Amino acid sequence: MSWAEDTPPRQRPGKVAIMRAAVAVIGEVGYDAASVRDMAARAGVSVAALYYHFPSKSDLLREFLDEAWEVALARIERRMRLAGDDPFAQLDVLVATIIAGNIHDDFAKLASNVALRDYQRLDPPERAAIATKHKRVRAMIEKVLIGGVEQAAFTVEDPAVTAGAILTLTNYFAKSLSVKGLVKDDVIAIIQPMARALATI
Repeated sequence: MSWAEDTPPRQRPGKVAIMRAAVAVIGEVGYDAASVRDMAARAGVSVAALYYHFPSKSDLLREFLDEAWEVALARIERRMRLAGDDPFAQLDVLVATIIAGNIHDDFAKLASNVALRDYQRLDPPERAAIATKHKRVRAMIEKVLIGGVEQAAFTVEDPAVTAGAILTLTNYFAKSLSVKGLVKDDVIAIIQPMARALATI
């Protein structure tokens, strides 16, 4: 029996695995400091193999952000459909889903760094397309706040401003708590009452 028969063939990382490895590098050091060579090394492929799937670092960033936001939006919409009509329950679901998407594991933490920070490195048209997806999340929060006001559950005077504050809590404050060592469920338990308080000031 030959060695070739004894040793199973080594599978080459596919496009998704390469993207995941590259995004982890960008999440750690930032877009500008992340070299294609480092990204390829993390993925276990040659630089040429990375370029085969992604013609440039910018193309990789754009494709990741586009897919990541679509997945996040679909997840939020799916869970909101299960939240029922109670505004507090809807707000809790929104908060929990956004936070979980950002910090549920180590890769999510790195990926959210890229999504919240490095999209600014895209060319203006591509950056605007990603900003539109981000605005869809804000619009979901505003819709819940407006619905809560209509039901006399919330007392928000400016839903747009309050939605922005809630996004700051779920994105940036949640990540800062996670960096301090708090686990996802504890972070959610801290921030959900804050979001409710903002909705009822």
